Amino acid sequence: MKKATALLLGLLLCLTVLTAAGGTQGDPLISLSYLTGAFTQTLDEAVNTRLEASDETIRGAAGQGAALPASPAGWEEHTLKEGDILSGATGLAVVPLGGGIRLDVSGGAVVDVTVGEEVLPGRLLSANHRYIVAENTQADFTVTTPAAVLSYEGSGTLTRSLSTDYYAAACALREAGLFRGSGSGIGEGFGLYLAPTRGESLVMFLRLLGEEADALAAAGTHPFTDVPNWLSPYVAWAWQRGYTSGVAADRFGSDQPVTAVEYEEFLLRALGYSVAGVDDYTTSLERALGLGALTQGEYDMLREEVFLRAHTAYVSYYSLDMPLNGTAETLAQRLIAAGRMTEAQLEAARAQINFSRIS
Repeated sequence: MKKATALLLGLLLCLTVLTAAGGTQGDPLISLSYLTGAFTQTLDEAVNTRLEASDETIRGAAGQGAALPASPAGWEEHTLKEGDILSGATGLAVVPLGGGIRLDVSGGAVVDVTVGEEVLPGRLLSANHRYIVAENTQADFTVTTPAAVLSYEGSGTLTRSLSTDYYAAACALREAGLFRGSGSGIGEGFGLYLAPTRGESLVMFLRLLGEEADALAAAGTHPFTDVPNWLSPYVAWAWQRGYTSGVAADRFGSDQPVTAVEYEEFLLRALGYSVAGVDDYTTSLERALGLGALTQGEYDMLREEVFLRAHTAYVSYYSLDMPLNGTAETLAQRLIAAGRMTEAQLEAARAQINFSRIS
């Protein structure tokens, strides 16, 4: 009875609070800052008040009822990998920020307070919704994608899986000065759960060539009308040197998703094994496997999975150890010799890797 009362009150209060504040006609969505700020405080206070009042009516001779525990101050944000599990009980609040998160429940319920409804076990959670574990409930939040970002408040236990840590690969590239965040503020801006775009892939290609600074310093032009200002110097540099072309005479396709096949072609060009205009770039994965740039396990993974920025970080990192075409010099050694990376940066990058290569 108490559990059902608590859940019902929580749902009614969620609907009441959501209706009362947090959105406008021009911006009807409830912002994350509101959910984690004023809304959290209002909901917690209101639920505790209502539950205490409810306790007085149903307690009777049974003695003191259990009150909802106070949530620890502050939210924790983690970039997780596939198979990682956040487990918690009553009072744990969770906000998925990106990637796939599946809910499993043992008894009781978990409430999506953003829409004011109970969440069925086995469901994938919606990004930027706030979920609260109800009374007498044990919940598991399991990552189902190569990478995900999860924010939570309350008492929880994080169980790490043995799957590939793409976040570590991204951190390694950041140490080497080759991978940066988007400035989104989520997951350090890495966006590992997102598909990479042609524009982003071109930037990585020029960094691996050691030509990013040259591109930014140049004042080149290009014929494309769909290139944002931040990307324009990169596109002009690459277009004028014949590194890449657009998807049409006047369109570069800056925001188009890139496939594993297309990105691996960029890497082969950076390594000197391919050039723009190759007759059949669709064989890039097979050529990379034959050259030793990919292992069999990596080849299979790239063929089977949806290509994400997580995979971009992974294959880019391991390309650093690949010898350049016709030489014994690796890509990392070339970048160091050109002054685009230091030995210290390379060592700091290697120190981030805490997993074995996919074999």
